[in-house]
Amino acid sequence: MHYFQIKHVIRWCGLPFFIIMLGCAPLQVKEGIFSPPHRNYTVTLTGKDWEPIKIGKEDIALRHKQYHAMIAFISSDIESKQVSLEMLNSQLFIGMKNKKILLNEPVLVDNQKAMHTILTCEIDNHTFKVESYVIKFGNKVYDLASWAAPDLFDYVQNNFTNLIRSFKFTPPEEQFR
Repeated sequence: MHYFQIKHVIRWCGLPFFIIMLGCAPLQVKEGIFSPPHRNYTVTLTGKDWEPIKIGKEDIALRHKQYHAMIAFISSDIESKQVSLEMLNSQLFIGMKNKKILLNEPVLVDNQKAMHTILTCEIDNHTFKVESYVIKFGNKVYDLASWAAPDLFDYVQNNFTNLIRSFKFTPPEEQFR
């Protein structure tokens, strides 16, 4: 399930950063554009204060040291095409405690239906404000999420919005090799 991948990223990249980031390897980004192999999308990485890192099964994770914020893009296969976008979105938040939904709306990301959610929650005794977009495209689900402590979240939200605006699906033959 994609929730467990995001929880893994949150747990390992959450607070405090100085302990857990030591083993993370940097990702290769070509001319500011990230295109993971076999994932059929590109995203333009903006914001000089974001460091791309690779921790686990996520496509990419970015951290912002000053604001203790994270962004993660995770794509996974869907076994059943009958699973609704709403169900995929709700699965993303399983296990988060004291959830308070601030926004939950259908939107378009690169002309594809997506669920946009903003909430506050607790994970591993830390409080976070989380913004996410869940996109179902073909036989994959794309979880795009950003989180930070609630009092620091607004400082990095525009960076996440810019990443979402740059998110583009690509035919397999156009991906970087």
